[in-house]
Amino acid sequence: MSTRRRWVRVLRATALTAFALLAALFAFVQIQQHLLRWRAERLLADIRQIQMGKSTWADAQRLMYRWGKWNASWDSLECSMRSCNYAISLDDVSHALHRFPLIDGGQWGSELRWPRWMNRPYGWAGGRFAVVRAEFEVRNGIIWSKSFAVLLTPFPETYNETGELNALTNSSMMAQAVCETQCSHGRFHSKETVFSVDNPEMSLFAADDDRVGHGVMAEFTPFADGNTLKALLDFNLDCLSRWKQCCTVAELMPSAVSFYKTSVGKMSGGEDVDALKGLPLWIAARDAQYVAIAEVLRTRSGTPPNEHSTKTSFLIKKLLKGESDIPGRSSYIVRTVGSEETCPASQADARGFHRGGEILLVFSGQINEESTPEIELSPCVVAPITDENLAAIQRGIARDSVLRYPVVPQD
Repeated sequence: MSTRRRWVRVLRATALTAFALLAALFAFVQIQQHLLRWRAERLLADIRQIQMGKSTWADAQRLMYRWGKWNASWDSLECSMRSCNYAISLDDVSHALHRFPLIDGGQWGSELRWPRWMNRPYGWAGGRFAVVRAEFEVRNGIIWSKSFAVLLTPFPETYNETGELNALTNSSMMAQAVCETQCSHGRFHSKETVFSVDNPEMSLFAADDDRVGHGVMAEFTPFADGNTLKALLDFNLDCLSRWKQCCTVAELMPSAVSFYKTSVGKMSGGEDVDALKGLPLWIAARDAQYVAIAEVLRTRSGTPPNEHSTKTSFLIKKLLKGESDIPGRSSYIVRTVGSEETCPASQADARGFHRGGEILLVFSGQINEESTPEIELSPCVVAPITDENLAAIQRGIARDSVLRYPVVPQD
């Protein structure tokens, strides 16, 4: 056999071997990606079936038995029918996002199973750097909250000084549906978080921008209706395995994003971040940390970027909701009652304030000193003390008392 023929055979065998290896790699990546999607679909179906306030400890145990292999709870050994937070985490074979905090926080970094130069070939073969996380919470034998979230990032290639992976980039997509006892609008997040006056049991935020990132946060309480739940838990898990990669959260969570876009003009997020004029009083009382009767001390004009508001200081005289003691604060401010709360209010509201007059004050966040920079002030809702407003306050507090499901002390 001539040398030329021998080299042709060697090259042919080498090419066939390389092709077989590439085909095997492609098949492996595709199989594991579709397996991740298959598991994620079943996990989502299980989360959808949970009825907040109705599903029992027996239902929770069935889920824990089914998904125990993927348990990601920090306190799973302390889980009981009295109190249990249970988390389930599924991720792709790369483990690139395995330690990424989705909902409750956690460690940044990566447990990438191969050298980072392999990330590109893995992506070209259809691999998707992804993590799917679900949680539910049991109190006194009843499941009261649940969540489902998906994080996708194209190529997580940003590393810190220690060589660990920083998973998030502006191209990353994070979509979350969370059943909370309190919604974001009640915790006074930005005016871009919107809610419907006709559907106060949910709130939405969505962004699809390469400069700031891609994310959806859909929140709902255990009292949300069935149609709302169906829309907010509509995840397109095809994004975990499709050949053409999803690039927007509108593809990943289509119903929630569509609802956000079509409803944002009809929904109310407030006159501005400070005034919170669109927030019904009972919702504010339900979701805020504190509701108080307060005395007006002084007002003064706001400064940029809050020049259209006033910086108003109040003396907290009586708490209708919230703890009086403030743990972990400075020693010279130890109680809410008797402390001074400074918050922004609209100029229209401020014209109705009279020094020494009493008002209803609804707020979250820390107690503010007069020296607190205006941009850091906790927004608040101010309302006159009337029978109608007191009834709304009591309605919100009563609803919150149901949602807080206090844990029964151990015997």
